[in-house]
Amino acid sequence: KLFQRFNFWASLAAMEVDSSSGTGPRMELEADLQELDRMLAQAKRENVRKELRRVQDKLNAELAKVKASEQTSAAAAAAQAPPAASPPPARPPATVPVPTGPWSEISTFALDLGGYDKPHVTVDVRMKGVEALPAEKVTCDFTESSFDLKVMDLDGKNHRMIKTNLEKDINPADSSVKVKKNHVIVTLAKVKGQYGYDSWMDLCAKGRRKPAASATKEANPQDSIMDMMKDLYEDGDDNMKKIIGEAMYKAKRGEKYEPKDDLKMPGLDDPLEE
Repeated sequence: KLFQRFNFWASLAAMEVDSSSGTGPRMELEADLQELDRMLAQAKRENVRKELRRVQDKLNAELAKVKASEQTSAAAAAAQAPPAASPPPARPPATVPVPTGPWSEISTFALDLGGYDKPHVTVDVRMKGVEALPAEKVTCDFTESSFDLKVMDLDGKNHRMIKTNLEKDINPADSSVKVKKNHVIVTLAKVKGQYGYDSWMDLCAKGRRKPAASATKEANPQDSIMDMMKDLYEDGDDNMKKIIGEAMYKAKRGEKYEPKDDLKMPGLDDPLEE
């Protein structure tokens, strides 16, 4: 029993010496406190229990200091740590550069003028393998009187088809370009006039372009006749221009025009020469 008591007090003194240094690691202090709990459970004498509680309180205070020191060190390390690297900025979407040239002119195409009162004029360009190109490689810009078709990087070449001075006005918003197998289809949306869609005679006008009549504009018959006379004058031969010029001059002065025999235009009732 004397030997057991000596071991007990030696262990208790060792706990105090280790804790008094202030440098005992946290795990050691927690292990000592667990051992003290077991010793308290076994101790019977009040003086012994009192001494054990004194050492327990001391070790608890020491453990609290160690925990506070650890928290302070962790906070200081966090303050000195470099800020987390921000994610790289998102790259803008890749843009396809539009080449400035050289361009290969597209001169061969099929044309469907749509016929009477049809809403579209269709331009069909045959290009082998064009369907394999990315969508952004085939573009078409539309205005009321023109379109500009571009096909880029097809077999190492850039192809272009520009048509200005279209015979009639088109609606750019409703016009479109579509790629099919071996074909590029350009659809021109006609402008609807007061009496429906105009009939096109060709893709582009040969002379001055004639804008489509507005669907909301009330047509003046006299103005229509004068426009027709102007068109005949511009497109006619010298004899036709002389007849129409004199007729328009007298019409403006309010005079009746009687063409000379050699300047008369043949009528439907005139006999045909053999």
